[in-house]
Amino acid sequence: MSIVFLVALCFAAAGMSTTRGNNGLIAYALEVGADQTQLMTVRPDGSGAKRIGRGLSVANPDWSPDGRTIVVEISKADTAGVSLFSADGHLLRNLTPRGFQGQPSFSPDGSLIVYERDIGEGNNGVWLMRADGSAKRRVTRSPFGCCDTDPNFSPDGKSITFVRIKEPEKQQALFAVRRDGKGLRQLTPYSWEVAIKHDWSPDGTRIVLTTNADFVRPTESANLVVIRRDGSDAQQLTHFKHGEQNAFAGSFSPDGKHIVFRLEQGLKYALATIDPDGNNMRLLTKPSIDKPRGIDWGTHP
Repeated sequence: MSIVFLVALCFAAAGMSTTRGNNGLIAYALEVGADQTQLMTVRPDGSGAKRIGRGLSVANPDWSPDGRTIVVEISKADTAGVSLFSADGHLLRNLTPRGFQGQPSFSPDGSLIVYERDIGEGNNGVWLMRADGSAKRRVTRSPFGCCDTDPNFSPDGKSITFVRIKEPEKQQALFAVRRDGKGLRQLTPYSWEVAIKHDWSPDGTRIVLTTNADFVRPTESANLVVIRRDGSDAQQLTHFKHGEQNAFAGSFSPDGKHIVFRLEQGLKYALATIDPDGNNMRLLTKPSIDKPRGIDWGTHP
């Protein structure tokens, strides 16, 4: 399996942890064609959708804790890197000008960025760097080659959760590790086949994720589930069946009262929200053939 394929597979959606605060803009990457994504923002009520970061293939956005900066993944012909944007879409800095990096997200205080890095064939893992791109260091190394991906800091900053892929699109589980790379623990079984996207609640008590993400159980749908930080007390929020509708996790709102996600209805996609108890689902955007990915809800600056 080539490293380019590994990057395309693992860097499909970003990980992030929502910062507690007032609800600001929702950022996401809109897939408008094969290998074509556009960085978008929209208001919490679904109005004012706007494309930012024009001219670049931008994916996997994550808001800084103050809501003024977005860290993203930028893909080119044979590289993938982590860059900083202003909230209005101006490129500020390329933090990883060489190699294959992606899936970035900020630490709760904004001083660090955790991300996925591919150094070479079979050498993949979660890494940390300062928000200016310096002091890069490894946190994990995938025992399966591909991949340790979708890293998130817990809101208290003490641990990092990530998706470990044992068999691509068949066996994917959520893990946690301390920021020094010690204390590795598995939070979900591989049989859940979680999506490469999860998010912490702002109070640090719950994690939202998606099960059956690649339809390994073809007669079932992909659904939203919340778990406690230790993986216990799983509660299913959506109850779609037979693949007619699917729900893919995005992000908690900064006030913790809602979860934004991608709702799939046949071959059309929309942004939707649901309460953390599974009630009050509503559409934010009209269903479209364009697919929103890497959805992150930022704080109001």
